[in-house]
This record gives sequence, structure tokens and C-alpha cells, in this order.
Amino acid sequence: MWAQTVPALNYSGPLVITRGGTYTGNYRSTSSTVPVIKIETSDPVTIENCTLVGPGDIIDAKWSGVQLVIRNNKAYGQTPTVDNLRRGRFVEANSGRSVRIEGNYIEQTTGMAIYMWSGDGSPSQTLTVVRNVAKNIDGRFRNGGGTYSNFLGLNGVYHTGNIEIAWNQVINDPNNSLPEDVINFYNSGGTASSPIRLHDNYIYGAFPYPATASYYTGSGIMMDGDAMSASNATSYINVTNNQLVATCSALNVASGHDIHYEGNRVVTSGYFQDGSRMTAMYAGMAIWNGYSQPSNVYYNNTMNNNVSGFVSWGRNVPYPDRFDVNTDACATCTNTTYLPNPITLQTEQNEWDLWQQKLAQNGITLGVGGSGSGTTPTTPTTPTTPTTPTTPTTGSGNTGTTPMAGPANSTFFRGINVNGAASSIDGNSWEAGASAANFQINGAPLTAQNVALATNTDAARAEMIRSFVYGTSTSGTVSSVANGTYSVYLYLFEDNSAETFNISVEGQTVQSGYNSGPAGTWKRVGPYQVDVADGNITFGTSGGYANVSGVEIYKHNAAPANQAPTVSLTSPSASTVTVGTALNLTATAADADGTVAKVEFFNGTTKLGEDTSAPYSLSYTPNAAGSLSLTAKATDNTGATTSSAAVNVTVQAVVVTPPTTPTSGTFYRGINVGGSALTIDGNSWEAGTATGVTLTGMVFDNRTTTLNPATDANRSSMLTDAVGGSTVGASLSGVPAGTYSVYAYLWEDNGPETTNIVLNGATVQSNVNTGAAGSWQRVGPYQVTVSNGTIALSTSGGHPNLSGIEIYRAGTTTTPTTPTTPTTTRTLYRAINVNGASTTIDGVVYEAGTSPANVTTNGSRLTSQNVTLVPATDANRTSMIQSFIWRHNLQYSLTSVPNGTYEVSFYAWEDNNPETYSVSLNGQSVVSNYNSGRAGTWKKFGPFTTTVTNGTIALQSSGGAMNLSGVEVYKVTTSSTSARTALSTTATSAPALQAYPNPFVNTLNVTLNLAKAESVTLGLFNSMGTEVKRSTVAATAGTSTSTMNVSALPAGNYVLKVLSGSLTGESLQLRK
Repeated sequence: MWAQTVPALNYSGPLVITRGGTYTGNYRSTSSTVPVIKIETSDPVTIENCTLVGPGDIIDAKWSGVQLVIRNNKAYGQTPTVDNLRRGRFVEANSGRSVRIEGNYIEQTTGMAIYMWSGDGSPSQTLTVVRNVAKNIDGRFRNGGGTYSNFLGLNGVYHTGNIEIAWNQVINDPNNSLPEDVINFYNSGGTASSPIRLHDNYIYGAFPYPATASYYTGSGIMMDGDAMSASNATSYINVTNNQLVATCSALNVASGHDIHYEGNRVVTSGYFQDGSRMTAMYAGMAIWNGYSQPSNVYYNNTMNNNVSGFVSWGRNVPYPDRFDVNTDACATCTNTTYLPNPITLQTEQNEWDLWQQKLAQNGITLGVGGSGSGTTPTTPTTPTTPTTPTTPTTGSGNTGTTPMAGPANSTFFRGINVNGAASSIDGNSWEAGASAANFQINGAPLTAQNVALATNTDAARAEMIRSFVYGTSTSGTVSSVANGTYSVYLYLFEDNSAETFNISVEGQTVQSGYNSGPAGTWKRVGPYQVDVADGNITFGTSGGYANVSGVEIYKHNAAPANQAPTVSLTSPSASTVTVGTALNLTATAADADGTVAKVEFFNGTTKLGEDTSAPYSLSYTPNAAGSLSLTAKATDNTGATTSSAAVNVTVQAVVVTPPTTPTSGTFYRGINVGGSALTIDGNSWEAGTATGVTLTGMVFDNRTTTLNPATDANRSSMLTDAVGGSTVGASLSGVPAGTYSVYAYLWEDNGPETTNIVLNGATVQSNVNTGAAGSWQRVGPYQVTVSNGTIALSTSGGHPNLSGIEIYRAGTTTTPTTPTTPTTTRTLYRAINVNGASTTIDGVVYEAGTSPANVTTNGSRLTSQNVTLVPATDANRTSMIQSFIWRHNLQYSLTSVPNGTYEVSFYAWEDNNPETYSVSLNGQSVVSNYNSGRAGTWKKFGPFTTTVTNGTIALQSSGGAMNLSGVEVYKVTTSSTSARTALSTTATSAPALQAYPNPFVNTLNVTLNLAKAESVTLGLFNSMGTEVKRSTVAATAGTSTSTMNVSALPAGNYVLKVLSGSLTGESLQLRK
């Protein structure tokens, strides 16, 4: 049942990918619960030239926003290691952004599952599945039974343009596979302007298990889904020019709108290859409203100009034992061309031959190392006169004129009618077997000219086919053959009942277990390529009785010398750029006698990347000063290469303006928290391991991140060495008493995070957004008066990266001052375990949330204590997280809240599959398009600041289902007190950059504190790092204020940055 040949290679263990790049190699998992490759990054990842083996998922790409290319790999699913569990999927992607799956060989898996989509449907953010070869989609369990699976299933992939599914070959053997619908689209679709293109695929087999069962499990291609709105229904799909063979059901629409099938071919003979009958049969084509969708959801679905020959025993549409079109469920099936009876195994074989011809005509090669994109599919047009079904012909052998050609670049050598007269077939002269020179064959001669051929052909070929020699061990020899390469075809015929035998050429078995089919079946088998070195070509059969009618030989011509491709690097030109400047490398390439397989881009001998389709391009960002020697190398379909002339580019170091320092302050210490000692801005920074420094968080580095903005080498090194985690920080001991200004360097290596800055226990800045990958910022200065010898800076909320701390000590004077200092007090208001008992977490007492006072919610209560949390945490927090309320559009409100300012945090987690949702607090967005991750993932959000004026604190989600576990609320009170400083300390000057109000509404006032008059450029950036507002200010010396009109901006988090002038690099976190 589970027999399978897996390549004998040296395999590495399972691979977890946490950063972008290209990955090759051989990987294997031995557990159904451990994927061979798991992707945990949204950076671009390419997996190519791998052999992948395992009983579970081969490639787990459930990480939200994956950008993935899976190319030229071989994947082998193995027997599950636990009961009642299917084999793994080749690929499963959830909320992908860009996925391209091409040129892979896939055996004994449960195919590909694409769930939801986060890309925008542009050509660079879509789904492409092309030129893959799949063998046996297999949902069986090891202990019997199984579950249904698909070669490709889409679920919840709404409104996504530019999807293409093309030139894939799927073959399912009976009793060695268990698919449902080979291709199934469920509540998924394209757009009106860019429908999904599902074209030119070959599907063989969609059998139940066992294959002799009387029920069918699915079809070839199914449009499916239970959506009750047109926008979420399966829609805008064009299904064209596909071939479906030996499927128990073929083309179906059960749901949705604007789905069109045209130019497809459906052939099912109703027989297995051993000649026995299939019993699980339905119909070739059907369109019906399977989910009782309303008329504004289910409409405009058609099947037009398709070809069908579908056997279903006992039915009669349009001929006996046929059910090509379900007459009760195909009102919009029009202009169908019905193949004549009989539909036989040979008819199915003819579809395979047609598929091979179509691949050759379109320059397509499949699977690993394959290439070609074919011609652009066209939508078939309706014929002026619809085809009318006709009475099938008898197969008497006197019709049909289509010639059978030999292999490409070959010449007809000999054709021998082994038991007949000389004749002309396909324009070639065939010899009589009895008188042919240098030819001998054994076997008993026989003619059966009265047997009707199952597949019609011309008269000369029909006469040759029905004149044959037969026996259980036939053999023939063509002698006096000049040495060289030849291709051999044999004509085989059945005049009685089916026989099974083996076929050999040049002593090698070329086909085992060949079934001759019922009476009238004939086939031209081959070509079998041989290299002749002894002057002879031999052939034969063994096993059952074989009827050999003819042998046809072609000599291969010498192949012309391959011409190498041409290539030119067209961009960039010779130039000088700055470190961090993206270079768009583009090249043109062509091949006069073939195709261009790829274009690679190099700097000297270092490969930068490649592109496999025109226009050939690559974006490359140099991260160090120096000289580049850029070239492009083209490789053609035979492996010949040509390199372009080099283009020289000079990369200059970034000219960095040192950031501003506090007025009247002196540098005290700089701490490179994750790295070693170095010099920045002329100041000596210490390592994170320096005396008196205590770090919180995990130390790590990520040198592959391109910093934005670019900066000097030492600052870059400091930024990309960091501590990361849910709470990060650095504490300095032994600090002399006095007043200090503290800066923190934050850096993002992944997706945006929102955090708060805490200095000596007080929150000094809330809702800092870290920006997109590569973003960094120097936040501060934050003033602190030290009396206990300690400066402790930390974060709360999110998962930020802290790279450095920079501290300045205020200047001294003999004049005492009494500055007015705001004092912020945070007092616990309520902490609620929303579906659990009273508990204590982080020293905070949470009240029971099963029936709390002054709380309303629309959520459903649930407990999932068996789901393992990621990351693990303490027992009380674990119990709280795993007891929760959940719902789409979840609402959770605290009422009778005294008016004032509050900080709100909440815990959310995932107990099942990933969901994407947003959260607002009192109507203001605080979390946008959050992906909940795999089962067990949890996160504490906030704190988020809100002002209560109506007695209510309301959390509201939108989008996918949200699981809410806990809520924590603090009341914030700010007062002004007079704090007398020591005689040796003076008040610090006003901050260099201020903005108010915060949150802002329609206008934003920006105050600059400058040493001299200058022009300053300000930029306002949203949470995705996109600049949304820019202003240039002619600022005076001292403090000056300007106003920005921000009325058109949506609510959300923003970063105000100084882009030019002496304050370049200063930034503030703001909210609207």
C-alpha cells in the first residue's frame, strides 16, 4: 500500500527559516507533526533545488505575509507516524503576500493549500502555480480510512488579481491515491478586471479508495463555497484548455458567480487499465446551486465549447452508457462537442499523446528543470453553427487522415508491415515483412481484417494493424543498421480479449504490464530511443499473447551546434552612489536557437541574485563603501552561458551629521547594549557587558537588514546588535546624583511594533511605533534626576529591539533653580481575567471575569487548556490566557468608569488557525491587521492611552475572530510639583523637538529648539514607514513653532522625523 522509492541521499534534519534568502539542500523529517521546512519570516524566501522527505507537511508557510518562491524541488510524502492523520501537504500558506510554485516534482502528498491572502493582487503580490508534476494526491490514513485532499485548494483567497494556475500535470493511480476534487476553489476568486486564469493543466484520475468503491469522492475541477455575499463568493474564474482523463466526475460549478469553462477536454472510458470496469461514476459537466445561494450571489456561470466523452454505465446522454452533461444541472452548458462511441482506454491514451504534443508545440518542459510559459491562453469564441451530436462511426478503419510523425530532428529510416504487403503510411514507404531485407521476426502470422478498430485511422494503416504475428514470446531483429541513434515505434493490436505482456527493445524492458485492451484496440507505442553500436536493432514481447503488427524506425539527425545566448546589462550605468542606495539591475537577453533559462547578476564573482523571466531585473542595495563590478550572465536551455560587459559603480560612505546633544550637557556614557565597545559621534561607547550595566532581553544581531536611513559603519554596527523581547532594557548602576538626559536607539528588523518607553519606573513616551524592517530612531532626550545611583530604561508592550543608550549629564552652575517638574502616577484601576478565576500576574491582582461588575461583552466563552503557549510563560498567566472569550467583531466594555486618563493593555491569543483582525479603543484604532499566528501564539498589547469622558472604556475588534483573555487598566494622574535641585545643578533646556497636541486632530504644531537659524525639513510617517506629509520650515535661532495641516490623515500611529538640518535624526511618536 505504501510502496515508494525515495532518493538515497544525505539529508539534514528539519529546517526552520527565520530570515529571508535562498535555501537549497536535502532535508528530511521523521515525524508527522514536524514539517520538513517551516517558514517564520515575511522576508522574501526562495526554496530551490531541494529534495524534501517527510510524513508531515513538507513546507509549512503559515507565517502571515510570506513572500515565497518554491522552485525545482523534489518532494516525497511518507507514511504518517500516527493514526488518523493524513500525509502532509507539499505547501500550506496562510495569508500569503506573494507565492510562486513552479517546476517541482511532488509525490504522495496532500497537495497545496492556500488559505486567505494578504497581497494586493498585483503581478508581484499574487499566486502562481506552473509547470509542476504531481504523482498521487493521497489523503489516506495509515490505519485505514482517510480524508479528502486536493492537488490545489484555495480557501478565502478573495479578490486577488493576476493568479495563474497553468501547465501542471497531476496523475493519480487507482488504489494508490485518495483525492477529493483535484483542484478546488472555495470562497475564492479573482477580480472583474483580472480573473483567475486556470488553463492548460492535465489531470488523470480522481478515484475513491478502494478504486472499486461505488461512490465517488470528488471531481477534476470544482468551484465551491458557502458564502452568502457576492463579494466573498467564488467568482471571476476562467477555466480553459484543460484536459481531464479518467476522473469519476470532471467539471463542476456548485457556487459563486462569473465562472466560465471553455475549451476543456473531458475523457473517461469507464475502465481501469486492467480492463475492469469503474463503478464510481457521475457526470462530465454540471452547474448547480449547491449551497442555495441567493440570486445576487449565484449567477453568470457557463460551460461553453468544451469537448466530452464521459462514460457512465447505464445512462444515455448523448449516447448509451454516457453522461457527458448532467441534463438536470447544466442549463448553461452550450456548444459541447461529443466524442463518438466507443470511448476506450485508447481514447484516454490519445489524450496523453495530445498533451505531449501540446507541451512540445508550446515549448513547455515540466517538473524539475522545466521551462517555458506557453502562448497566452485565448478565450474560445462561440462557433457560428453549434456542433450537433452525430451517430458514432463503427471504427471500420477507413476514416481519419491525421499523420503520425516521428521524433523531432529525425528522418524516417524503415517501416515494416510484419505480416502484410508493402504500402504507404504517413507518406513513408513501408516494406512487406515477408520480403524485407535484413529483417526477421518469429511468431504465428494472422490477419483479422473484420475486427472493427476502436480508434479510426486511414485504410493503409488499418490493413497493416490487422495483419500481424502473435505469440507469448515474440522477437524481431533489423540488421545491417549503421551505428547511430534511432527511435523505435511498435504497432500493437488486440483482435480478441485483453492480454498483459512486457515490451523490450535492445534487450531492455521498456514497458512492463502493458494491457492490450478489448478487441479492436490498437496503439503505436514508443518512441524508444536506442544507440546502435553492433549493427542490429532488436525488439520483442514476453508474457501474455501479443499481436505485433508493425515496426517503424527513425534515425536521429546530428544536432546543430548550440548557439550561446546574448546578454547585456542595461542598468545601472557607470556612476557613483551612496551606501544604502538601491540599484535597479536590468538586463536584456536572447537565445537564437532556444530559450533563456535564467539571467544571474554578479558583483565580481559574488552572485547577487537571478531572474528566470523577462524583463530580467534585480534590486540590490550595497551596504558598504567600495567599488562594484556588475555583470549579468545568461544561461540558455542547454546550459550554455554568456556574461555581459562589466559596469563599474563606486559606492561612497554615508556622510553623517552627528545628532544633536542637550544644551549645556556633557557626554556621560554610551552603551552598545548588544555589541562591543566602539566610537560614535566622537564619543567612546562601551560594550553591553560593561561594569555596572544589566540588560533585559535576548541579545541578537541581524546584519542582513538594510538600515533606513543609512548611517555610518559604527552606528550601523551598534544598531544591528540589540536586545529583543516583550520587555527589553538596560540598567546602569553607580550613577552620581544629578540630572541626566537619556536617549534610546530603537531598531526594527521585522514588522512594526508599538511599545512604551519607561525611565526609572515612569512612562516617558507612549505608543512608539518601530516602523518597517530596517527603520531606526534615536528617541529622547528623556530627563531624569538621579538620587539612588541608578538609571534604568526599559520598554513595555510589543516586541521592540533596543540597540543603544546614550546619556548626557546636565551642566553645572552656582545658581540654584527650582524647575517645575510634571509627576505622573499610574494606579491600578481594574485587571480582569475575562473567563477565569481571580489570580495574580506580575504582582497584579486580576479579578474573576466570569461575572464581573460593570462589564458588557458579546463574546462566547471558551477554554483550551491543552494548547501549548508560544512562548511559554508562568502558570498563572498560562491559565488566564487559555480561558477566553471569542467572536468576530468582539466587543468588551467597562462601564461606570470615572472620567479621566487611562492606560489599557489586553491579552489576546490563538487557539486554532491564524486570524487577521484590528482592534479599536474607544473608537481609536490601536491595532491594525494583526495576524494571530499559529495555535498557541499569544501577545500582550499596549498600554494604550485613552481619555474617558462618557464613563466607558470599550475594546472593539473587526475582521477575523479574536480571542480575548485578559484586560489591565491603570488610571493616569499628572500633577505639577516644585522640585528643588542641588546648588550644583541647573535646569536643562527645552527639548530640541516638540509637537502638540498629541493625539492631534486637524493641525499639528511643531516646535524646534535650534542654536542658529536654518532651514529644516520635517517628515510625517505612518505605521508602515510611508511618508505621508512633508514640510520645510525656515526656523529661527532658539525656539520657533510651525503648523502642519493633518486633517486629511486617517486615525492611527505616526512618527515625526527631522529630515534635514542640525536636528536630523530627531523623531517623535504621535497619534491621531
